[in-house]
Amino acid sequence: MTSFLKVVFCFALALSFSVANAAHLPSSFRALNDYVIPSPNQSEAGTCAFMAATGAMEILLNKKLGIHHPVVGGETDLSERFNIVSPASNTVPKAWYEEMFLKFNNGVAVLFKDMPFEFYTENGDQDFGVWDIPSNYLTAPRIKLPPVETVLLFSLGNQYSRLVLDQSHVEMVKEALVKYQSPVIAVGNDEEFWHVVVITGYDDNAEDGACYELASTVCKGKKGAFFVRDSFGTRLEKRSYEWFIRRQNSASVAKLAD
Repeated sequence: MTSFLKVVFCFALALSFSVANAAHLPSSFRALNDYVIPSPNQSEAGTCAFMAATGAMEILLNKKLGIHHPVVGGETDLSERFNIVSPASNTVPKAWYEEMFLKFNNGVAVLFKDMPFEFYTENGDQDFGVWDIPSNYLTAPRIKLPPVETVLLFSLGNQYSRLVLDQSHVEMVKEALVKYQSPVIAVGNDEEFWHVVVITGYDDNAEDGACYELASTVCKGKKGAFFVRDSFGTRLEKRSYEWFIRRQNSASVAKLAD
């Protein structure tokens, strides 16, 4: 078999596998949506990877504790600033963007109310001091966390890569959400810089999935959307599968350790 035919065969095999799996998946998955706490608005702080990691940990913690519709500033709203300045854990990441989530294997976190992330001052100025070690880093109360782990689904190209996915990757994320009942951290390139978000669910029949930075005509008339927790102060958004295929490049499950 020639190299070309091998590539075609492998692609066809992967596609048929994803189609077969899709037939066994529910048309929608929303079980994690009630556990989401909105992210602070990072604006131009460039902290999306920490926002995503913290958001994923909050979902898992709320699910473990049975806390539906958690509130901002509550007892499971974790501090992004603490995650930013915390050291890496001893858990080796399978992809670079997993390291921020795996920091929680240090076993502790600080609540948002004790160490808030506030990128804008009272005067509306941007404060890049959110990257610095907070003055109460050593004294802020800690809460204990359960061990976590990741499952690498795929990572193609680099964090800036576009147009490297197809429908089979959509099905991989959907299958992982259902199988692990845990959020998926995804990396992509929307506006000429890489960006990290959390995917909490999907709806195959949704016709209102946003195209985000793509032209709206690209997604017009196409069904299917992921529920996405971004890092700009909104709780959840629907993003079209077409957006995912055209703009994302990597994805990992963020879950509690077995």
